[in-house]
Amino acid sequence: MENAADAVNAANAGPEEWDGLSLAEQVLVRRAVSGYRTAGVPQHLAAVLRWSGSPEVPALRGVTAAEQARWVPELGAALLRLVGAGWLTVRRGGGGFPSEDDPEVTGPELARLAADPATWLWSRASGSAAVLRATGAGRERWEARAYPPDGPPSFLELELVDEEEREIRVCALESSGWLTGPFGHYPDLPPELAGAELRAHVAAETAVLERFARAGLIEVQHFAVPDSDGFTVVPPDGLVEAFCDRALRCDDREEWGVGFTCLLVQDRAHALR
Repeated sequence: MENAADAVNAANAGPEEWDGLSLAEQVLVRRAVSGYRTAGVPQHLAAVLRWSGSPEVPALRGVTAAEQARWVPELGAALLRLVGAGWLTVRRGGGGFPSEDDPEVTGPELARLAADPATWLWSRASGSAAVLRATGAGRERWEARAYPPDGPPSFLELELVDEEEREIRVCALESSGWLTGPFGHYPDLPPELAGAELRAHVAAETAVLERFARAGLIEVQHFAVPDSDGFTVVPPDGLVEAFCDRALRCDDREEWGVGFTCLLVQDRAHALR
């Protein structure tokens, strides 16, 4: 039976080119480029499958912890291969923000971490989870494929758009970005509006958001419970109606992490950015 050290050493046969990576490996590299924690990766892998139209995952909600657990062995093996191939490193996270000085996890400890479901599943204690860091070589490989010289403008080029587009793009790019709720981008709905007047107000206010959603650039999500990674997806055709619902907006609640947010779509067609 292969021991922990053998598992790490076997990772040296890992892939070296982006097109040779599995979907799970591509997701891990993208997360490492941004310096995300390992906790929550299964939810993001499910999102990539959802955006690609895969029947493996629900179309209009996130996946539960039990559903996420089935990807733990695949993600663990992918992590070891990517470390062995020089794409990324794993750092021991602390309770605060990730730092370049966080110690690297290697050897048998890395193998144990990769196989542990607690490494991957999000919880309130995820702030101490391990952190993914792209190596210099890994980042260069990713950038060469993601941003070819003759490629189209990136969603990240915020200086090319007006203020409202910029605000929506920033919300989609930041894990702390919210559209509604106590810390949301949109102001509270005027209390005197109702019916057709309310719908017209919301339609005008969310016009940029709806355009991005219909173009497949972002996904709008609704979180009803704080301190949870459970959410429902708001399809473009239902966006205006949903944002007219004062209860769903959660504007009068005090907790962070409730209401509507949006996320940059990274399916296989938009594979890298």
